[in-house]
Amino acid sequence: MTPKLPLPPNLGRLPKLHVYIDETGDRGFSDKSRAQSPFFAMTALIVPGEDEWTIKATAGGLRALIHDRQPQTQLKPLHWVEHFRPKRADRRDQAAHLMASMPTAQLIHVVTHKNSVNQDAGMRSDKTVFYNYTARLLMERVAHSAKRWPGGARLAIVRFGAVKHLDHTASEQYLHLVRHLPTSHPAPWTHIKWPPTWEGTQRDGIQLADIHAGFLNCALSGDPNDNECAKYLLACRHQLRRSPSGAILNWGIKVIGDSGFLRDRAWWPDLKTP
Repeated sequence: MTPKLPLPPNLGRLPKLHVYIDETGDRGFSDKSRAQSPFFAMTALIVPGEDEWTIKATAGGLRALIHDRQPQTQLKPLHWVEHFRPKRADRRDQAAHLMASMPTAQLIHVVTHKNSVNQDAGMRSDKTVFYNYTARLLMERVAHSAKRWPGGARLAIVRFGAVKHLDHTASEQYLHLVRHLPTSHPAPWTHIKWPPTWEGTQRDGIQLADIHAGFLNCALSGDPNDNECAKYLLACRHQLRRSPSGAILNWGIKVIGDSGFLRDRAWWPDLKTP
């Protein structure tokens, strides 16, 4: 495990951001994997520390709605695949309404279109490399967001959802390495408290990040000419991180591979509109 690096005093005193990250799709590149899941994505849900209560209230409210007939399971974590199946459109609508109502939340997605990734890319043959590279791109955007947060710079506390059969220590070591690599346009890594952690679904924020990733999955799994499949994603489009001019591509949404995988969909023009 990498050491906990001391922060410059001025950064340590900054107001905090709480960042929760989860994933959707799978990291396989076999013909079967690409047919079943042509994409892999990570989603970051970001809230100011003083508004962490909106995470708890939203997750707790959704659990109360879902477990209302089994009060003994009120604390059972929410899972997109288990609790928000297609036949429970009512739950999906309720989740989108509640999560879109979180006033200071921000979202960042990193999406890989697997068919358009270079044939010689290391991520094609190594799922850990794939995961780590995706996490890096997402963390870089989190760092930029923390530095430029409305009202003043912040320090981001990052928590990933734990992944089965993934060496989280190796992922932490990789991210520790890249944050020190020389580059012409370095990310402001000092605006992320180090190290990030990988935690279970007991965290309310991880549960909500999983649901946001589910909204994205619905949109990307649907017919490219269908707007309805993206209605949950669109309900939260005002929360996407945007450039000063309002752009979302490479800001709130980063695409590895051909960005046309998203840009050519019927709902993309609406997603760009706050």
